[in-house]
Amino acid sequence: TSGRGRSRGTRSETRCSMPTVEVSRTLVKSPPELWSELQGDRLREAVGPEASITRSEDERLLAWECEDARGTACLEPSGWGTKVIFRAEVQEEVRELESEVARLGLWARLRGVKPPPPPLDPGPPRHERLERAFEQLLDELGFAHRKPFQGS
Repeated sequence: TSGRGRSRGTRSETRCSMPTVEVSRTLVKSPPELWSELQGDRLREAVGPEASITRSEDERLLAWECEDARGTACLEPSGWGTKVIFRAEVQEEVRELESEVARLGLWARLRGVKPPPPPLDPGPPRHERLERAFEQLLDELGFAHRKPFQGS
């Protein structure tokens, strides 16, 4: 086949990936105690201020959704405590840039035209940031907020 009629402009391909995150831990707290902490702003602080959160009637499941992710926080009684499970699906764009020669063109490269600087590093991917936020939230939930035998 000949290449006539086909244009080869510079472009980048964008694919979407849906990494999933699951973080769980059994905490020595009752489900109602953990529910009262999570249903407030604690979960929203972890997943993002724009997240909408839906509470279940039985006070065991919080579903959340924001622009690029959605997930759940689930409370399950477990032995001497409560198992807290955070799950998330994150939509992330993966850009595959063409080679420098293809972006600039051969003649521009030969004339010494410099390519534009690479985009600024946006930091770690969203799924990694969520995983760290869930771990931190579990650490905070695991600590006692009040000292025993002290009034509120």
